[in-house]
Amino acid sequence: MKFLKTLLAFIGALVIIGMVLIGGKYGGMLKQFDPEAVRAFSNMAKLVLESGDPAKGMILKKKMVIPEGMTKEEAIANAIEVMDEVASEHGLAMVDHKVMPRKDGRYTQIRSYCSPTIADVFLNYSREYIGFMPCRIGIIEEPNGDIYLYTMNLDLMIHGGKKLPPKMLELALEVNTGMMGMFEQGAAGEEAD
Repeated sequence: MKFLKTLLAFIGALVIIGMVLIGGKYGGMLKQFDPEAVRAFSNMAKLVLESGDPAKGMILKKKMVIPEGMTKEEAIANAIEVMDEVASEHGLAMVDHKVMPRKDGRYTQIRSYCSPTIADVFLNYSREYIGFMPCRIGIIEEPNGDIYLYTMNLDLMIHGGKKLPPKMLELALEVNTGMMGMFEQGAAGEEAD
């Protein structure tokens, strides 16, 4: 028992020393980070640690409601119409879509949305933002027949590093609001007007 206590005390001391060293080396840089950075990274790390799958830490998934009296095909068409309307309200245009054939016959479609004006602002700030463009929503039929929408969690893009300049933050939050509106309303089966 004494050995275990000594070992745990030693490990605790190493953790404290490590935190002091990291704080000394990176503390000044971390002060420049967005106040939400720790939350964004913690949420992602929690999901990755729980699942062992890095994609699950970065992607949001929501089951699509199929309204009574609608076929799956009609519900998907309605969700797409809803998503396109919400996208338009937020200045996002559908720039690409692909229905992907799968050997097992299950439905898969990827829809891509972007605002060239907003994209230009972000690419002038950092070319690496191209990796987030265009924003995508996937519509995937699961093996049991359920339909799910998938999209990237944009929290790390928005909050994962240094604070974005105010105008960029405003634009990023607008894109995120649009994407989450498309994701939520499309999945909810809200009928397009």
